[in-house]
Amino acid sequence: MECGWIGLRSSSTDFHQHPCCKTVLFRTSSFVFLNQNVNSTQDNIQTQKELRQVINHLRTFDNIDEREKYIRKITKEKVVLIVSGSLGRQIVPQLHDLSQFSACYVFCQDQKANEQWANKYHKVNGVFIERAKLVAKISKYQVGRNKVEDGASISVITSGSQSLQVRNAIFMWFQLFIEVLLRMHHKSNDRKELLDICKKSYKGNQQEMKIIDEFEKNYKSENAIWWYTRESCFYRMMNKALRAQDFDMLFALRFFITDIAKQIKNEHDKFIRTSENRNKIRVYRGQLIGNDEFELMKNSIGEFVSMNSFFSTSRNRPTALDFSRTTAKTDNVQ
Repeated sequence: MECGWIGLRSSSTDFHQHPCCKTVLFRTSSFVFLNQNVNSTQDNIQTQKELRQVINHLRTFDNIDEREKYIRKITKEKVVLIVSGSLGRQIVPQLHDLSQFSACYVFCQDQKANEQWANKYHKVNGVFIERAKLVAKISKYQVGRNKVEDGASISVITSGSQSLQVRNAIFMWFQLFIEVLLRMHHKSNDRKELLDICKKSYKGNQQEMKIIDEFEKNYKSENAIWWYTRESCFYRMMNKALRAQDFDMLFALRFFITDIAKQIKNEHDKFIRTSENRNKIRVYRGQLIGNDEFELMKNSIGEFVSMNSFFSTSRNRPTALDFSRTTAKTDNVQ
């Protein structure tokens, strides 16, 4: 996607519950594989390996009670369940109406028999007997989810005098944190710190590990925007940290954030020097958003909006529209 202007806006978790400040925070997806023999048969182990090439943070369970407790405790993520037919028949009815339960894929040996019960639940995205078709379907789903999860948390602040104070506090708190990161003297081992986190998080994902290795060998500060806009774990980790206001992760990303900010400034200076119309530039961004966020925005016209993310944009409107289109089935988005 052609890279236009990228800007940083902010909000802070400390103020999210203030009555004058309503926040919609996109939740990331957590994939879970539930099978009685999930770690003991070669077929299931191979399935795990192939799934980790298209998703990350795959957790495995062979006990239905432990799996249910895990899902019910999750509040900040959407859970995608990959389950055997026999266990799915038991657990899906119990979990289907939970807000954190996003989607389910049944991986079994008897497709017709399991479709009879699975078709009653709209969050079941398919019943599969072939591993390749299962992985392809989940990969397609993940493409759509990534486009949603690349969005920003949005805080809408009402215009009362009290909320204006809250707005200023929210804005200043996060801006000060970012300013500290930008002013820090970055050391040579800062990059190693981030790479160690990446290698640990994406262990088993050969495609991402290859990109991480390339980053380690070839990264240059003047190419920071290129690395951020590249389809890789780096922009996902950045976006997730910004959405969740994960200060620890943002600190680990400090050299990357600084390099992006410097390159943005250089591009802006170049634009001022070379553009005939220096006052404005029109750019476009295509973005899938959640229905709850869309309703919040519709009901908040005239209020203050604070966003916490880098925004990648294009000067070409069709390019931005193409970016937002997906054929993957996603939940509660438009």
